[in-house]
Amino acid sequence: MPRSPSQLRWGGRLKNRSPGAWGEDLALRYLIGHGYELVERNYRTRRGEIDLIVRKDDALVFVEVKLRRGTGYGDPLEAVTPRKQSTLRSVAEHYLYARSPHYDTLRFDVIGILADRPDVRMHHVEDAF
Repeated sequence: MPRSPSQLRWGGRLKNRSPGAWGEDLALRYLIGHGYELVERNYRTRRGEIDLIVRKDDALVFVEVKLRRGTGYGDPLEAVTPRKQSTLRSVAEHYLYARSPHYDTLRFDVIGILADRPDVRMHHVEDAF
């Protein structure tokens, strides 16, 4: 069924994914390729959001993904400030209380993605904070 011109204006992009969602997809594929299993994606509370929650062996891992298209605003990993870390901890506490998952180890990882054309570089920091 053809779309009307007004529908094209509102949603006619070929890629309906935001850059952040694209970065999360890329990070998730990387993690799965390294033996991680997805538990939950984009866990949200009023306090904030955790991009990915994954499991590897008996470790529950909360993952923050930061994507930058250049270094004009700094390295992607620099965007995980102490304030952001505090928010992530608070959301993780809420998740643990609400879901009561089984785990032996708990950690926070950060994946920084620098998407300079034509290169895409990814840096995974385990147990970042």
